[in-house]
Amino acid sequence: MFKPRRLEVAHVVASPRGHIDGSWSRPSLARWLALANFLTVTGLICVAALLLLQMRTDAERRSQLTANSLVQVLGRDIARNIELYDLSLQAVVENIGRPGVLEATPELRRMILFDRAASAPGFAFQLLLDASGTIVSGSSPSVPKGLDRSDTEYFHHFTAHPDDDDLHISPPAVSRVSGQQMIMLSRRLSNSDGSFAGVVVGGIKIDYLRSLFASVGAEHAGTVTLFGPQGVVLMREPFEQSVIGASVADATSYRRMIAMREGSFVGPAMLGEDERRFTFARLGLEPLTLSIAVSPSAVYAEWQRQALSLGLVLLSLCGVTAGLTWLLRRELCHREQTEAKLVAANASLAAQATTDALTGLGNRRRFDEALAQEWDRAVRGQRPVALVLIDADCFKGFNDTYGHQRGDEALRLIAGSIRAAANRASDTACRIGGEEFAVILPEVDTAGAIVVAERIRAAVMGWGMPHASGPHTVLTVSCGVASVPEVLAPNAAALVAEADGALYVGKGAGRNQVRAAEPNETDLRLVI
Repeated sequence: MFKPRRLEVAHVVASPRGHIDGSWSRPSLARWLALANFLTVTGLICVAALLLLQMRTDAERRSQLTANSLVQVLGRDIARNIELYDLSLQAVVENIGRPGVLEATPELRRMILFDRAASAPGFAFQLLLDASGTIVSGSSPSVPKGLDRSDTEYFHHFTAHPDDDDLHISPPAVSRVSGQQMIMLSRRLSNSDGSFAGVVVGGIKIDYLRSLFASVGAEHAGTVTLFGPQGVVLMREPFEQSVIGASVADATSYRRMIAMREGSFVGPAMLGEDERRFTFARLGLEPLTLSIAVSPSAVYAEWQRQALSLGLVLLSLCGVTAGLTWLLRRELCHREQTEAKLVAANASLAAQATTDALTGLGNRRRFDEALAQEWDRAVRGQRPVALVLIDADCFKGFNDTYGHQRGDEALRLIAGSIRAAANRASDTACRIGGEEFAVILPEVDTAGAIVVAERIRAAVMGWGMPHASGPHTVLTVSCGVASVPEVLAPNAAALVAEADGALYVGKGAGRNQVRAAEPNETDLRLVI
């Protein structure tokens, strides 16, 4: 235990000359004050150095977070547009093989082939080329039929690669049909015997990609570049016409980026000099890569200005006691701000810990907490509470058929349908498993829960997402409903078991339906 030292009082004697003798004289006090000032200044310099190091780390982390967010947002938009346009190209490939299509009148053939053509401000009309490269039809009546396009890059590609049935993305070029610079997307057409029958092609305008980049503030994030096959620059912000269409396939950083598929690293610039911090990601299944390159000087520019300012302040305060006190208060304020940011960050992490990253609904942890809370509330107030369990029908077959990326889209679609149906502030919607969801409905009986479950089931089916391996050919869900006190459930786990049992009854009866747990015949009450 700490014990205070006993103070020794020095014997002070006044000399005849008026000097004071003792343990504390004026020179020794000055030395102690100088030492205290030196230690204070040294301590402040050390604190400032640590603070600058932390600020440098924060500047780098903020830059990385900004780049990651922009890659995700912009990459998602680009991939969605490419996928949308590719679906319309695939529709032409599918329809061209129908009996009588080629023999139909030009107007009827155009309606059959291009009835699902993607339409957006940045999408150019689609063209249908025969095996010789001549335009025979298009999505617009104004398409110049008979124009020879056999000299184009995409036509040469498919004639040189007869087995390529995938989407082909060409380097940027000026279209002779529209006169605009665009990126051409094309697919191969085949005869019934598998021989080459022509090409269906369309384009996305470069100006549209520029507007897309500008809409997410890409001009403030560094150099944002969209690479196509073989490292061809499809779009770049800040925009430079001279580099559009150039290839960086031999650049060291590009090869490293392709090998990693996604992530970040520091490497030499692909177009220009010096080093860059690259943050990048592959866009879906297509041969497209989105990259953000930031120079270290841009990352630390603000930090360097702050470091210089703080250094000048510290140097001036070394000889000014009043300034030293002011600097101490300033550092304390900075520390308080840092602690406030840390508290806010911890609160954000706590929210993320109970949220499903894919769907935005609550996760299993959130479900368990909410169910326990609502059960206790229902027990105390003797009020009803209902539970709806939702399960995607034949979802393993869906993933096996369409892939996990498409499966993620299906899960987000189901989550959106649940969110729209269970829209009260007191309702809690969660994803509790791979394709399993749950909705907790306070103050709702079985009849009301069935209404909510039916809305969810109908909404999911209404989207019409194809599901070839499912019993209804489109994505569907089955729902199980249980509510107390209408069913006997002594605790929350029993309520889950009742709803789960009803769900599997619906699964066994053909799926795509809502089943409720059978009510108990006796007069049941919630029990503690």
